[in-house]
Amino acid sequence: MYINQGNVFSSKNLCACMLSSLPKGISPQVRDAYDAVALLANACMLAVGFRLQGLGEDHIIDTISDPKDPQPLPQEWNASATSNYAFRYAHTQSSLQFILKISRLGNKAIVNGLAIDDDKVHTLEVLIKDFVSQSSLPFTADSTETTEQNESKLVNIFISAGRVADLCAMIKLQIIQKFAPGLQKEGYEESAHAASTATMSEPSSRQQQQPPPERGDPRPLHDPLRDDRLPPAAQPRPFNDPLAAEPRRPYPAGDFPPPGFEDEYEMNRPPGQGPLGGERRPLNIGERDLYPPGM
Repeated sequence: MYINQGNVFSSKNLCACMLSSLPKGISPQVRDAYDAVALLANACMLAVGFRLQGLGEDHIIDTISDPKDPQPLPQEWNASATSNYAFRYAHTQSSLQFILKISRLGNKAIVNGLAIDDDKVHTLEVLIKDFVSQSSLPFTADSTETTEQNESKLVNIFISAGRVADLCAMIKLQIIQKFAPGLQKEGYEESAHAASTATMSEPSSRQQQQPPPERGDPRPLHDPLRDDRLPPAAQPRPFNDPLAAEPRRPYPAGDFPPPGFEDEYEMNRPPGQGPLGGERRPLNIGERDLYPPGM
């Protein structure tokens, strides 16, 4: 099989790997869009050096498949009527085994990756209509055609070579780099986005793990430089304001009107206000004499 050492995820490399992985003697070899996504996900794993050891956690295959010599998948690889697929891998750079599962959920293919004994599941959602052309399915390799012609038909299943590269980049970023970081492979480089994301997530994790302050913490419970960022809410009178002026009284402070006192000459009326709210005019003097007694 031809391998482009400059880029293991080139569409030509992946299509060659997918074509070699198709089981012999069955038709169709790729039934639907979910078969296609599972086939490409397996090719991505083989391209970076994973060795397929079985279908699922307990299944064992007789011939181990690797990128230099991809072997046909067992005929039962897509036997599930509910479009569920499972692959188990090993890698020379790790002592762990890795599980890749693809399942159908509505119009999406859900790709789950797990390193056994790590117990952390990594998930990728693939919207089928964005990556698979239903008009190119089902697919069976034609033995009367050349390898290049069959590989071209595989590309058409994924719309274009660019869509093959896009889907592989998603699998690489969300699955391979998450459960097997730091892989060394000629023609393979990890995405800087994943490394920066992991670096940025570490401080936040440490902040979340900080224990609450213990009893007897010397820090004050109330820090005006930290807590008093907004002015206090308005308070109705009276409130404790030593600078506020006292309200005006109708008579001098300390005096009080005697019982039955009537301010007949309006001596205690505030200046500038007459009996009707206007100024006192000389013409108003004596007008109260015209009122009946008691008014």
